[in-house]
Amino acid sequence: MIMVEEGASPLVLCLPHTGTDVPAVIGKRLNATGRLQTDLSWRLEDVLRLSSDLDATIIRSTISRYVIDLDRDSETPLSAAEDPKTALCPVTTLDGKRIYLDGEEPGATEAEQRVLLFARPFEKAVQQQVSRVSRMHRKVIVVDCQSMRSHIKGVTDKGLPVISVGSAEGTACDPDLLNLVVGSFKSQQGYTVGVDELVKGGHLTRTYGRPERGLHALSLLIAQRAYLRHESPPFEPDKSRVQRLGNLLEDTFSRAIDWARMENSRSYSSQPSAAQEQETAVSPLTEDEAANDTHGPAGERPGQPPTMLQVAE
Repeated sequence: MIMVEEGASPLVLCLPHTGTDVPAVIGKRLNATGRLQTDLSWRLEDVLRLSSDLDATIIRSTISRYVIDLDRDSETPLSAAEDPKTALCPVTTLDGKRIYLDGEEPGATEAEQRVLLFARPFEKAVQQQVSRVSRMHRKVIVVDCQSMRSHIKGVTDKGLPVISVGSAEGTACDPDLLNLVVGSFKSQQGYTVGVDELVKGGHLTRTYGRPERGLHALSLLIAQRAYLRHESPPFEPDKSRVQRLGNLLEDTFSRAIDWARMENSRSYSSQPSAAQEQETAVSPLTEDEAANDTHGPAGERPGQPPTMLQVAE
């Protein structure tokens, strides 16, 4: 199921790893390690319950990352499944532990089915929302929001900063926006910040980071110690940490929105067709497909309750 909260500001937040749902046909094949689902962005949606004043668009899926990783290119070959850093349908945890019972890993046909059932609807929802917001604003900010355990063997051996920001090494967004976001996080006492280090920018950031067309994308990875009491099941939130982090994110996103609006006002008269160029650039849908699509939230109005798009299992 895809959940969309439509907003009217230039900010679009994507949460590809907050889902916990595992279809029964897959769940019965997971081993004890797989059932723990330790590599999800646990409770991050609670942190990102932002003020309505931001009027942000938020897109997330209820499906688990262990079913399919929605921050991967859906054309990723099955051969990449053994590497948790590149897997579309993972067969191991991020630290290399098997998550399936012996012989129960998904094959090529099943992986293709998961793409059709879960990845394509998420991709379409993101495409539609970015296109919708692009029609309202000449500068749009897309943020891929994730969280991770602070200590994962083989992944975060050198330590995970509280906040990691990825910009595809500066190619996915305007440097002024990057500096603004990073500066906001660095101003928070006790928060360490990494830029284009462990996190350089995933599939969403690299797909939607087209600053020359007015699309600015960032990856935001939060260490779970910033808002969880314990980084292990049941991944219980710490109320004071959640509030502190939530306030910081609100302030940072508010500054980013102000930046986009200022840039929008500057470029309005000189780029009369930029919004149309953005829409064409970010959506792989043909004009006929977009016109005939009845499953997406594009026809709804800002301020409505979260849109829930049911996908088959």
